[in-house]
Amino acid sequence: MKNSQTTLFTFHKIREQGEQGNEGAWRAFLDFYSPVFFRLLEIHGDIDGTEATRILKKVLEALTANGFERFRATSRQSEREFLGDIRGLLLEVALETAVHPAQAESSPGVIFETEKIAKLLEDLPLLHKEMLFFKLSGYHDDTLERVLRIAPRVAEKAFERLTAEYAPARNAERERCPWPAGWLAFLKRVREMKTDKCLSTHQFVRVHDGQVSWYDKEPVEKHVSACLHCLDSWTGIREVGYWRHAADPVSASEIKELLAVLPIQKPPTKKSFFARLRS
Repeated sequence: MKNSQTTLFTFHKIREQGEQGNEGAWRAFLDFYSPVFFRLLEIHGDIDGTEATRILKKVLEALTANGFERFRATSRQSEREFLGDIRGLLLEVALETAVHPAQAESSPGVIFETEKIAKLLEDLPLLHKEMLFFKLSGYHDDTLERVLRIAPRVAEKAFERLTAEYAPARNAERERCPWPAGWLAFLKRVREMKTDKCLSTHQFVRVHDGQVSWYDKEPVEKHVSACLHCLDSWTGIREVGYWRHAADPVSASEIKELLAVLPIQKPPTKKSFFARLRS
């Protein structure tokens, strides 16, 4: 159940008033989106509790520094694109904050080299590549089915590739990446692989929502299938859209703690009638 103070806010209102430091907008931002961020940290980075809160505080500080410069640079188009932008920052801060530099380059039993992951995904249909990508990041089949709205068993042949060093991703007991240090470092490298040919998240949202024709959809999916950078963005849009509605809400005390790090405008205190007379 949403806080009564935030129910009147929409994404666009949060986006417009947030860069002005409006307290209500930021309270709504945290009420709506911090559950998404905490879930992403838990799955991709095996991070929760006070460590997750510490990372989110750093993300908020980065978004609001220099007159909300980073926040102003986020997408204004749609909520999922906006959350996709912040997802990249969140996972980057998680890598820098929670992972020792030596661990970031490798992890026990597996090396997430981009060439190796590309080989793992080679010659698969895009949907199967998505499912393998989600499995490597730590998702269980039941959640994966809800995110993609299709039973993971359709990609069973693709999952058979998860042998030897990747086997823990197939039957992980906890819905968390078995190798968070290596995975977060891999995602950072993938984000740095962007080229002029890479597509916008706005195009991905339109394809996911069925807003384009087959003629326009085919080249987008063909590019995503061949590009690790865009595959990460493509799957990232899907997961933030899912967790926006499925993640458990955070408590009022957690929101208050996060608000404390923000350079926001406090609403003026209303004076009583008699106080106004005396002033």
